[in-house]
Amino acid sequence: MPELDCEQARRLIHLRLDRELGEDEARLLEEHIEQCEDCARLREELDSVDAALRAGLRAVRLPEPSVDAVRQRVRRARTGRVVWATWMPAAAAFLLVGLALLLGLPGMNGHESAHLAAPAVVVAGGDALHVFEPDQKTAQSGRIGTELQERAVAWGLGGDPVALDFAGGAHVELNDEAVVRIGRDAIDLFKGDLRADLTDTRDAFTVVTPWGEFSGAGVVFTVYSNNDGSSSRLTVLSGEVKLDRQGTVRTLSAGETVKLQPDPQHAITL
Repeated sequence: MPELDCEQARRLIHLRLDRELGEDEARLLEEHIEQCEDCARLREELDSVDAALRAGLRAVRLPEPSVDAVRQRVRRARTGRVVWATWMPAAAAFLLVGLALLLGLPGMNGHESAHLAAPAVVVAGGDALHVFEPDQKTAQSGRIGTELQERAVAWGLGGDPVALDFAGGAHVELNDEAVVRIGRDAIDLFKGDLRADLTDTRDAFTVVTPWGEFSGAGVVFTVYSNNDGSSSRLTVLSGEVKLDRQGTVRTLSAGETVKLQPDPQHAITL
């Protein structure tokens, strides 16, 4: 077999995490990593993410029976023989709203989009995404249309950027090295770059990072960080963004840029 390039090596690194790597592929990957510092660093980082996620899953309490029952019903509705998104969108929305009313499904209220049964959905770059759902023991490859549950962790495979739409109207774009955790009207950014377009939100959407907490509604801003996470840059493109850092909240207006160092009060862990 020919030698691997970096893109092929990244794919094999993620297959290795899923325990799906054959002996020949494992050998080729090791040969590549011995000569490539970037891929070696990526494998080390993803091994750390994987170990933290597995440890976290062991510590997570099981959901209450009523919540688990709702999830099972929604899951069966998604995987049934009816193709909701193709020829019965109204029936799908009616079913989800009905479940929310009868069984108390959280998040289906106010102005949130009723067609999203989860806090977020992948709308671009799905093939470049890996997802670790809170109720799963192994990571899964993403795709366009993948719904991300609350507390799901996702990270880029390298290559194409990824875009997510949130139920509250936020549109978030991630670079191919980003690692994030999904919240309801919020996202945790562990590493990488992010662009938050909150033009269509009415309630505040929050981005929690190691460099501070950024929030706003009807605004657009970007967060760029260097490779080792020792600093980041927040730029407000439109509107006003609240920056919560070291216990102090300040407001940044369109056109302002600030460079930030890690904030101990906003340290986030998987």
